[in-house]
Amino acid sequence: MELLNLPPELLTGILLQLDLQSLLRCRQVCTLLKDLMDQDVRLQYQVELGAAGMEDGPPGTLTAAERLRMLKARQAAWDRLAWTSREEIPMCQGGVWELYGGVLAQGEGSRTLVFRQLPSAIRGIQEREWRLEDVGVNIRDFGMDPAQDLLLIIENRIERNSMTCSAHFKSLSTGEAHPSAPRPAVLTHVPQRGRYSYTIQIAKELVGILMTSSDEDHSEFVIWNWKTGHRRLCMIGSDLSSFAFLTSRYILLTSLPTMELDDNNVFHGDDPRLLVIDLDRMSDQCELEFSDLDYLCAFHYPALADNFATISMSIRSDPAPDWKPDPALKVPFHVARQERLFVTTLWVVEGNMHILPFISLVPSSTFLSCIRTIAPEETGRVFEWSEWGPAGSRLIPAPPTHTSVWVCYVWGTTFAMSIRQGSQRVILTLDFNQYAVRRALAEEARVAAAGQLEDDRPFIAVTDDREFRPANIFKEEVRTALPHVMRKTPPFSAEGEGHFDAVMISEDSLVMVSSQSHIRKYRVLTF
Repeated sequence: MELLNLPPELLTGILLQLDLQSLLRCRQVCTLLKDLMDQDVRLQYQVELGAAGMEDGPPGTLTAAERLRMLKARQAAWDRLAWTSREEIPMCQGGVWELYGGVLAQGEGSRTLVFRQLPSAIRGIQEREWRLEDVGVNIRDFGMDPAQDLLLIIENRIERNSMTCSAHFKSLSTGEAHPSAPRPAVLTHVPQRGRYSYTIQIAKELVGILMTSSDEDHSEFVIWNWKTGHRRLCMIGSDLSSFAFLTSRYILLTSLPTMELDDNNVFHGDDPRLLVIDLDRMSDQCELEFSDLDYLCAFHYPALADNFATISMSIRSDPAPDWKPDPALKVPFHVARQERLFVTTLWVVEGNMHILPFISLVPSSTFLSCIRTIAPEETGRVFEWSEWGPAGSRLIPAPPTHTSVWVCYVWGTTFAMSIRQGSQRVILTLDFNQYAVRRALAEEARVAAAGQLEDDRPFIAVTDDREFRPANIFKEEVRTALPHVMRKTPPFSAEGEGHFDAVMISEDSLVMVSSQSHIRKYRVLTF
């Protein structure tokens, strides 16, 4: 029996099992399949999910038609950056904070944490606030994953001539020991003595903690399975500055080049690169020297001009691989897991005084498509810039407001930043979901055919091949062409609401941060 001769209900059931790309191809096959997809609300919902960079939430009482209506309302709001409500949240004095999974958390004093579930009228998420008055230890730093009800608290204990870093695994909702952690729910690491800052990332059962000592020029990187207490990796070195989980197996590391000062006090160094390690191949029994690392592959950036050197690099991507929200929220849909954006900031110095930061925006598919070409036993593979960068990324100058503190500026495939527009400020979002790019191009064609003014468009599809400027940073011309959709808010006035230092993004919110002494608050724009 030919496929198209099947009863419509069976044909629809088959189509519902396909991914978005396959659905779109089927729609172009014939009128029968096109009409079937256009008339069935479940298939429409599947297509809209992919175009929005979303995937379906857990089963519930909502019908496909209701979920489709909510999804379209969400996309209309984000396309125009038209928030439905705004709220101001005072900034606490604790000095530590986190924004993840729709929860904003702040330290208050040395032992108290305050949490706020950010709301969404469109996705039906209620705002709520709760406190853990005394977590039982002094908080040096913390991380969290609301989807697992997980709170990770870092405590430093100094005894005689040594320091112990203790990671306490607690319930985010109660502050008690997490029921999925081993007993006691504490994992410890004894680093070299120093004053450390911490980078914490949680990816399901894995937790990565990077300890960086600026005064000792030393870093230590530990990965544990927090549910078993088993240490998966311990790495030490001076050149490791940042990390991100590409998958539960592959980890991206920023590698700081070795720099030297010449007789004229001008910095020189190797060109920047990203390293990938395969966690399944790493030894968990000993400390590995970063300089001796047998990495899986390296992604090289373009060669810098002779008078330039990289002095710092950081990488960021949220949420973690395969992350899904807390089932208790019963969201109709959430950010898709198959594609995420990695934001790498490179601080480059010209000579010995002028610092020029720029931003590299790379989707996970760019890295993974290269990794899939590596032979099973191969290590140390080098991917030159020409193999991955021009078509698979975007390089942009970092705006003056780009920060190394308020780093929650990426969610899913979208990067958020603020720029100056004359005396005013605007927020830009750059969305690298390629299905959204196609839809934006179709909308631009419709607007042009209707004779509407281009200035009326709330978003722009950026598809051209652009030269990176200032061009003198690199030895040769550098161009990048990865398409994306750029959206822009109306200007915020210089006074009042326009006074903010940074912008962060979560699944349902843009968060404007004002951290100066006379204005300390978060302004949450909710969609």
